[in-house]
Amino acid sequence: MPRLLHSSRSPVDRAARVAFSVALIAVALLPSQDRAAAQLPGNPFVTLDGPLARWCGECHGGPDAEGGFELSSLLPQSAGAAAGKGDRERLERLLLAASRVRGRTMPPSDEDESPTYRERAAILAALSRLAPRRPGARVATMRRLTRRQYEHTIRALFGVRWRALDLLPDDATAHGFEGIGDVQNVSPLMFEKYLDVADHVASAVIADEGASARLFGSAIDGGWLSAFLPRAYRRPVAAAEVEALRADLAQATGRGASRAAARHAVLRSVLASPSFLFRAEVGRAGDAGRLAPHEIAVRLAYMITSGPPDSELDAAVISGALESAAGIREEALRLARQRRGRGLADDFATQWLGLHEVLTHNADFRRFPQIWNRSLRPALKDEVVRLFAHIVAADRSVLELIDSGYAFLDPLLAKHYGLQPLEGRGFRRVELSDRRRGGVLGAGAMLMSTSYPLRTSPVKRGQWVLARLLDSPPPPPPPEAGELPKDDKNKAGLTLREQLERHRKQRSCRACHAEMDAIGFALENYDPLGRWRDEVHGRPVDANAELPDGTAIDGPIALKDALLLRADDFVRALAKNLLVHGIGRELTLADEPELAKIVAATRAREDRFSALLAAVVTSPLFLMRDPDHQSAATSTGAGGGDR
Repeated sequence: MPRLLHSSRSPVDRAARVAFSVALIAVALLPSQDRAAAQLPGNPFVTLDGPLARWCGECHGGPDAEGGFELSSLLPQSAGAAAGKGDRERLERLLLAASRVRGRTMPPSDEDESPTYRERAAILAALSRLAPRRPGARVATMRRLTRRQYEHTIRALFGVRWRALDLLPDDATAHGFEGIGDVQNVSPLMFEKYLDVADHVASAVIADEGASARLFGSAIDGGWLSAFLPRAYRRPVAAAEVEALRADLAQATGRGASRAAARHAVLRSVLASPSFLFRAEVGRAGDAGRLAPHEIAVRLAYMITSGPPDSELDAAVISGALESAAGIREEALRLARQRRGRGLADDFATQWLGLHEVLTHNADFRRFPQIWNRSLRPALKDEVVRLFAHIVAADRSVLELIDSGYAFLDPLLAKHYGLQPLEGRGFRRVELSDRRRGGVLGAGAMLMSTSYPLRTSPVKRGQWVLARLLDSPPPPPPPEAGELPKDDKNKAGLTLREQLERHRKQRSCRACHAEMDAIGFALENYDPLGRWRDEVHGRPVDANAELPDGTAIDGPIALKDALLLRADDFVRALAKNLLVHGIGRELTLADEPELAKIVAATRAREDRFSALLAAVVTSPLFLMRDPDHQSAATSTGAGGGDR
């Protein structure tokens, strides 16, 4: 859907087109059994001024719709039409419309009136109701443990510290996160790796007297398996499964193997089993659409701590506490506060904000010799991790990720940023005298990883803010877009802004760069290492820019203010990414209404992290194996109205 100009049609034309759209959308949103009875203009059912009709009808209703985008193209061709190419094309148009609404390019900023966030949420909800439904489309693919989750699970089971980095391959990512089942293929070579890892871990457990005593106790046979298997498989275990392994143990010793060798073989078998390596979700008996309590516990634990359920969470499953929203909230908040919030910060926040990228990013040492300090990049990452962990543990407003008024610094970072020197060693919370630092916009981890070795990149920085903080990523550049020089020094003496303005003259580049570049220019006072600067190559930094909606911004403080005005979009982006991380699938257009409820619940409670987490973990999106599954239980209990 292209960004359209304000219509200059006559009031009569405008009214006719809106009436047509009101009728069209009202018919589309009627229950399917009523559609045959509904007619277009003049139908008595048409009394609703729906959000699509109100905000889109003037320009996109009727056969002469602007940009060739007519609202009727979003509707199914007929109530009984089979799903196929038509549905796929319609879904693409719906997704395009939704992205324009979320990105605030539709309705256009030059309209007389712009919708509020709640009105945009209503437009998205209307679009979601028009999206074609396919059974099972919102069921997450079975997930394999990531390397981090594998390490944490081994530590929880046996009490031994063991690192998977050298033995397991890198985890594939999708939708910004590891642990998405859709991309977790297991090749024969990878399975051999898991067999090697299982052998390695089993040997370490057998060799560790403490771990061995905790696991096997005084049992001389397979009595330890009854307690161990449910913890290893993270689900109830049938008696036959225990007996089969006991038989294997007895068979090994019967053939002359030592007790240690027999136990090693059984441990290796368990650790290479799909029941250990994968997080399977099958739902409840007789109600496959709803997660069983132990499956909810596994989702909670791995989302928040990157490890398996602990003893208290296991006890909550047994007691029935996870059958209620209150019990789920309580356990989620307890887990989040463990290790002062570092569980979520080290895994979720690091992936969402791309903090690991700063560890491998480089700068030209001739222009920026500070890069030789090997402690700099880990410190830059730790600054943001500690900020996120503090917001979690202290239950602060999540908006402090944009503008905190404080930062977590050590003496190295204080010197790097040109702040008051710090005595001693280690990180501490430092109150800031101005708003140039504090939050992720003034954090070197973001500023460095979105720069080139020789210069900053307003485009990359703007794209980072749009994609990570607002969930409004611009489309990939067209093939003919070209690239700017990797150095901001040039023979023509052009500034980076002047070079970008030339680039934007290409019609295919203009629309996307308008917002990206404005955000990036507001951050130009930060150099490629995230330090403050007032000049670039002897010329004053120009941090003035104008957002597509007409908002003028001059520097990072004004940009923070502009983003805080879009707090609803930021909270939505955070909630969406936490859900993707927790449930293991990308959210779809059909998920938008529930996502809007999470945003509303968070904002109603002063944007506290506890409010956001509680709304996420009690949402049907988190509690249902299949949100499209119809069940009497979905309107009560853990997924119901006591959120």
